[in-house]
Amino acid sequence: MKNNKLRFLMITLLITVLFSGCSQAQKSSNQNKKEEIKVAISAEVNPPYLYTNKQNEFAGLDIDYLKLLEKKLPQYQFKYEVGEEESNLVGIGAGKFDMGINWFFKTPEREKQFLYQDVPYSYALPLIVVHQNNSDIHTLNDLPEKKLTPMAPSGGLYSILSQYNNTHSPKIDIDTIQEPSNGDNLKMVSNARRDAMILNWNTYNAIQKQINADVKIGGIIKKESLHIVYNKKHQKLHDDIDEATQELIDEGKLQKLSEKYFDVNVFDDLDEINKQKDKLEVQS
Repeated sequence: MKNNKLRFLMITLLITVLFSGCSQAQKSSNQNKKEEIKVAISAEVNPPYLYTNKQNEFAGLDIDYLKLLEKKLPQYQFKYEVGEEESNLVGIGAGKFDMGINWFFKTPEREKQFLYQDVPYSYALPLIVVHQNNSDIHTLNDLPEKKLTPMAPSGGLYSILSQYNNTHSPKIDIDTIQEPSNGDNLKMVSNARRDAMILNWNTYNAIQKQINADVKIGGIIKKESLHIVYNKKHQKLHDDIDEATQELIDEGKLQKLSEKYFDVNVFDDLDEINKQKDKLEVQS
C-alpha cells in the first residue's frame, strides 16, 4: 500500500514538473515572439537620409536610425516596404503600413490624418545660397528688396517665406513658378542674375556636387524637425519609439549620426550650426 502511494506521488510530481516545463517554454516562446512592424520607405533616394550603397542595399541616416531603434526595442521587428511617397502615406492611413519614414515635416493637414513622432530623430536645414562674393545676406531679414530665384507656390520653403511676410515689413518678394529647376536657379545665383536662393541643405549638396557653381551658403535659416509618421491606431508603438529616440539623444547616438552624415550636429542650436556652416559646403 505504501509503495502504491509512493508511486502515485512520484507520478503526480513528474506530471506537474512536465506541465510546468511546458508552460514555461510556452511563456518563453511568447516573450521571444516579435511584433512585425511594416515600415514604408521611399523609392526616391534622398541622400544623406536614404540612398542605396554599392551592394544596392538601402543606407543613410534614416536606416541607421531604424537599426538603433530595433536594438532599443527588441519586441519589434521592422519589415521594410518600398513605394512612392504619396502612395506610402495612403497606405499608412489605410493600415497597409504601420509607419513611414521619409524626411517628413509636420503639416496641419497631415496631423489630422496621422500620428506624428513627438521627439524628432533629426532636422533638415533650409538655407540661403548666395554668390561667392556676397557678404551681406545671412538671414531672412536680409532678403527684402533682394531678387530671389523662383520657387514652387507651395511646400515647406514657400511656407517659411510666407510666414515671415505675415509678421514682417518690409516683405520678401517671392517669385513663383510651378516647376522650378534647382540646377538652373543655382546657376542664376552663380551668374549674379539673382541675389539668393532658398533650398534645403541636402538638395544644395547634391546639385553643387554636380555643377560646382560659384556660390556658397549665406546662412541656415531654420531647423526643420523630421518625424516618423504612424497610422493613428499605433499609439503604443508611437510612445515606445518616442521613448527610445529620447534615450538615443540622451546617449549622444543621434548626434553622432548627424556628425557622420552632415559634419555638424543638427541638434545644436541654430547659432552654433551657423558658426560651422563652412563644414556643410561641398568639399572639393
